[in-house]
Amino acid sequence: MPEYRLTCVNNSKLHGNFALFQVPPQAPAPTRLTSVAWLARPAAPGTQVRFSWSTEVGFIWGERGTFGGRSTFTAYQYVPADADRENLIDFTADSFGAPALQNLRTGGAQGSLSIRQLSGTFDFPIHLGIAIGRSPIYTVDFTPNVLSIFTPHCHRCWVVFGNYAVGETIDVEALTNTQVVDFSTTSPSQRVALTPENILQQVAGQQGDPPFC
Repeated sequence: MPEYRLTCVNNSKLHGNFALFQVPPQAPAPTRLTSVAWLARPAAPGTQVRFSWSTEVGFIWGERGTFGGRSTFTAYQYVPADADRENLIDFTADSFGAPALQNLRTGGAQGSLSIRQLSGTFDFPIHLGIAIGRSPIYTVDFTPNVLSIFTPHCHRCWVVFGNYAVGETIDVEALTNTQVVDFSTTSPSQRVALTPENILQQVAGQQGDPPFC
């Protein structure tokens, strides 16, 4: 399974975090997906940070809470999956009424991950979704008797700079300064820089991995 690496360089005078996220395909309600900050690290002016991850995908469920004014998702269960094979799972309550993902199997749409939400009543709001490299990328509110289909971008990510924490909800439609980055087995390492003009851009044509750009 491929592993990718992204180096982010802060050439601006701004303080903040580089955050990686994914843009979900549009879906009608009630299956509209929420994007969350997938990976995030702070970077002071004149410094760089590095992210690395595997392209392993999986199912997650958890809870969303507001902490310090941030809407943040915390995963409580992770089930490894394969978007081309074992890509369908049920979400329901066990014999004690506890929420759980179970019955992983084949049969979902090719290239996607599907959660069959069965009936259930829980004491707190449930959110379901998928992860890449064991970190959540999309979530959706639990809705009984609904099939939710998630399509991960295993070889692409989006980068933003600002005040973000891992798991924080990202309104992708409101973002204006982002950079999309594509990866492949022949180009597993990429670089993005925040310029002195505060613009994110991919740094092309790098040979090796120089310390700064």
